[in-house]
Amino acid sequence: MVQFEKIEELSEGLRGYLNTNIQLVKQETISVSSVILSDLISHVLIGLAGIFFLFFISLMAGFYLSELLESNLLGFAIVAGFYFLISLILFLIRKKWLSKPIRERIIRKAFEKK
Repeated sequence: MVQFEKIEELSEGLRGYLNTNIQLVKQETISVSSVILSDLISHVLIGLAGIFFLFFISLMAGFYLSELLESNLLGFAIVAGFYFLISLILFLIRKKWLSKPIRERIIRKAFEKK
């Protein structure tokens, strides 16, 4: 009888330990996920504001160049060409200067201690 009680105590202790570890993993996962998600949302909002800024600056530049060159087509074609060049450059450097640093930052955030 004594051995059975000890085994039962050990079993309950083990269950308690496992439940505590499961809760700890859940809490850590939620904590890390919330930090990454809040950073993502804030960056998206800042990016959206930046996109609106670029959109209106581009319109302004297109109309300005159109007036200077007396051709709407040419003014906006120059602005479009500028964005094409930027897109091409970003495409060519995406792995070294964009993908890798972003991936490393996400990993660093995931393992960052509070």
